[in-house]
Amino acid sequence: MQYVAVAAAVVGGISSIRQGQAQQAMYNQQAQQASAQARSAVLSQRADTIKYKQDGVEVLKNLARNLATVNARAAAGSVDPFSGSVDNLVTANLEKGVTDFYMTTENQQISKQQATILEASGNIQAAQYMFAGKTAKRQGYMNALAQFGQAYSMGSELGTFNSSPFGRRTGAPAPIYENDKVVG
Repeated sequence: MQYVAVAAAVVGGISSIRQGQAQQAMYNQQAQQASAQARSAVLSQRADTIKYKQDGVEVLKNLARNLATVNARAAAGSVDPFSGSVDNLVTANLEKGVTDFYMTTENQQISKQQATILEASGNIQAAQYMFAGKTAKRQGYMNALAQFGQAYSMGSELGTFNSSPFGRRTGAPAPIYENDKVVG
């Protein structure tokens, strides 16, 4: 019966090691998933940045078209396109176009900064999962060590082990050897 208790403690220790390793593998998978999600979010932000750039180009194209239309209509009506109310119309179109263009530029910058934040956040989360995995594995080994110690202690108390790795359990001094002969 004493051997069963010792064996159960040893099996429990091995189980603790395996459990710690399994938890580490789970956390490593979560870290990979967090990294993948962060990369996906960064790519999505890059797509948004490209869209903002395209919007800026469209704003400039529309501005050029509007200015050309104003000048063409003014010239067709025998009006000086660079003075008076026509000039005011051109100035108003320029102000609106430049404002819209700068807004798309700011949106690009914000989108880039958001991508940087998302990437850093994903890396931090992945690092936390990796640390949790290492901790779980270490805890499994610590639990196993405690159970192995418990098994050894039970075995020693029950007389399962004849001697200790730390010396004899009988209280008698260990023999002194010299040239493979006992001298003391």
